[in-house]
Amino acid sequence: MTQALPRPLGRSRLRSERRAYVRRARARIFRGRNHAAAVVALTLVVIAGFRAFPGRDVLVVSDAGAQVYHTVFPGEVWSLPGLDRPEAGRPRTFASTGLAGIGLPRTRDVTMVVDGREFLLRTSAATIGGALASAGVELGPRDRVRLNGAVATPGTPLSGVRLTSASAQGINAVGRPRIEVERARRYVVFIDAMRVDVQSSAATVGELVADLGLIVREADLVEPPMDTPLTAGMAVRLAPARTITVVLDGQAQALYTRAATVAEVLVLLDLQGAEVVELSHARDAYLPAGSTLVVGTLRTIREEVVEPLPPATLVEEDPSLPRGHVRLITGRPGEVRTVVEAVYRNGVLESRTVVSQAVTRAPVANRQVVGTRDADAPGLFLASPEYTGPYRKKLTVWATWYNASHGPWAPGDPAYGRTATGVIVDRGICAVDPQVIPLGTRFVVPGYGLCVAADVGGGIKGAKIDLGFPEDAGPNPWRTGTVDIYILD
Repeated sequence: MTQALPRPLGRSRLRSERRAYVRRARARIFRGRNHAAAVVALTLVVIAGFRAFPGRDVLVVSDAGAQVYHTVFPGEVWSLPGLDRPEAGRPRTFASTGLAGIGLPRTRDVTMVVDGREFLLRTSAATIGGALASAGVELGPRDRVRLNGAVATPGTPLSGVRLTSASAQGINAVGRPRIEVERARRYVVFIDAMRVDVQSSAATVGELVADLGLIVREADLVEPPMDTPLTAGMAVRLAPARTITVVLDGQAQALYTRAATVAEVLVLLDLQGAEVVELSHARDAYLPAGSTLVVGTLRTIREEVVEPLPPATLVEEDPSLPRGHVRLITGRPGEVRTVVEAVYRNGVLESRTVVSQAVTRAPVANRQVVGTRDADAPGLFLASPEYTGPYRKKLTVWATWYNASHGPWAPGDPAYGRTATGVIVDRGICAVDPQVIPLGTRFVVPGYGLCVAADVGGGIKGAKIDLGFPEDAGPNPWRTGTVDIYILD
């Protein structure tokens, strides 16, 4: 097999192909140079841009925390988060090596009440005055501002305020501060006869009086009362009291009062029926502040005096006692009540007169018993806790008991408690039948003691006796029944 050889090219064709190859090579070189030049130019532009507009890191500090942002152009700083809020207030800038900083003021929500209108304000102000300025509110010279219900000043801080239970009522449910502006209003105040036109933001009459710098005491007149709410144009009347000196029955005292005349002062003194016998001024005279009024009175006072009434001493003979032997039986003092009228002139006792006198409790006489029995005289002898000595005879009787209330007379009657012999019923006084035991006879009752027959009774007949007791001896001081008694006389 034979192979065909390539046909040799002609010279003209060879030259054209060579020229085409050269053009393609030159085009590739040109494009490469252009690309390299473009890269170099872009690099130079970037380098120039970095030199002309160097970037920087910015630290933004706000309520949300701190964040670092990278910026190139100055205008980008004010478009950062937080700086585009108009209520953020004026930012505070700072710079350090390689780092710029912007501090955003802390903002808070404040409830404002101005001229009856309530609205919400977001502000970075730290004081009441700053918050009012942010809201465009101006305070008049007499306007009043409250923070959370408490009176405050424009310089009062909005944070760190200590709240009381009363001021806490002014805070809303979310706990934000509440600023209330109270505008001053015009009022008319009459102090005695002087008229004063005032402008105040007080809410009550008491606050208005305090704004005037006045101190109201108990005797001062305030109309309407201190706790009355104020309304625009209201008239308030103040009548301060005066201090005068009153010398009553020689005793000086300072009196702070609104009483203008002597007669009005006498009513205040409340003399309780005393007769005025001396006055340094006429009754209708006006008493200016600092004056002295002298008052003298005549008083009649009824006094009741209770005094003891001493008992008398009775001497008795006892034939059962040995001669020369003396026994004392102590009595009891009585009580006398005396009513006296005392007359005092200018506080000094002038006279004293007894109006009435009555014995409210009769005395019980002391008894001095003297023995008359001879030492060798015969007789019966008794030894008992109540009595030891001779007796004349023994009787068996029915013994009952009584006191002053058992009689027919009422308490206070002169005969109340008096016996047939005139003595008062008491322990040791007994009622007997004189046909059996003569009056004046002394006898001993075992369990009772020595008794004197000094009374009689309609029910005491025969061998019966009634033993006397005081009214305070109790409801049943003696057991009624048969008992042996021992006659001494």
